Amino acid sequence: MDSSGDESDEDKELFVPLEVVQKVEQAVDSETNAGNMKFSSFEQCVIFLQYSTTGESVGCISRRVGVAKSTVSSVIKRVSQAIVKHLNNIEIPSTPHEWRVVEEGFVQKGLMRCAGTLDGKHIRIKAPPNSGSVYYNYKHFFSFSMLGLVDANRKVLFLDIGTPGSLSDSSIFNRSELKRILEEKSTLPPPIHYTENLVFPSFILADGIFALTTYLMKPFGRSNLTREQLHFNRKLSNTRVRVEHCFGIIASRFRIMHSCIELMYADAVELVTALVILHNYLMPSYDGPLTPVVESAAEQFRNGKEQREALMNFLCN
Repeated sequence: MDSSGDESDEDKELFVPLEVVQKVEQAVDSETNAGNMKFSSFEQCVIFLQYSTTGESVGCISRRVGVAKSTVSSVIKRVSQAIVKHLNNIEIPSTPHEWRVVEEGFVQKGLMRCAGTLDGKHIRIKAPPNSGSVYYNYKHFFSFSMLGLVDANRKVLFLDIGTPGSLSDSSIFNRSELKRILEEKSTLPPPIHYTENLVFPSFILADGIFALTTYLMKPFGRSNLTREQLHFNRKLSNTRVRVEHCFGIIASRFRIMHSCIELMYADAVELVTALVILHNYLMPSYDGPLTPVVESAAEQFRNGKEQREALMNFLCN
């Protein structure tokens, strides 16, 4: 990438630093018998990053390196597997304190208190053999989906990846481990008092395609909205956009995400998972103090509709 002196902070954010490359090299080292390999671990990392960051085809990379396309594909697969096996840092909070830290990250940025923002993204692929239209999405190309929960620092906390593109984000969420965790609530922190008489549980933010519940807040529909509802939607959108920023950064850093991934389906899923893991290494985590809160033993609202209305009124006052 261009390393000119007038690069913006946003451009700098897209670099893959040497220390991260070294982590990948060590992961590949632990998986590879060097005596049987054409390339060193470092050379494999270079091929992997050339493919991932330039968005060029396997054929283009193979011509540049001077090896067969099958060799380049094998290297990409091997490095992806090493990253997923040894460097995986996609970790959903597993204790009430960890969820509170996620919420605090949003609070410290002046955003709506929430336990993360949720969205999906289609990854363009060649149709897997004999798959018919199952991978053909509503945008009219073949894809698989990734559904991610993201914190205030645009770090991915949860990833459900590989579902055929014909399925909606809400369908993926409905059968996901994330939904089970949010419904069971065993690892979530207790509800907290926003005011003396107003108690809210932990919840995530998502867009209108998802079902409204006490653990998932979404915007009001687009028609005939009151001034208060519009204000609520703006507040929610200003926070929820963190997940869109996250996906945008990943795709800008790893430009293969803008292209059609030519690899076998399973290898493409592994590659994108590996790229999300590398993205997480490049994003900060919140490690500051927690704002004191008053916890409640019981929830106040029977359903998401009541809760959203109360949250809207709170935010408008």
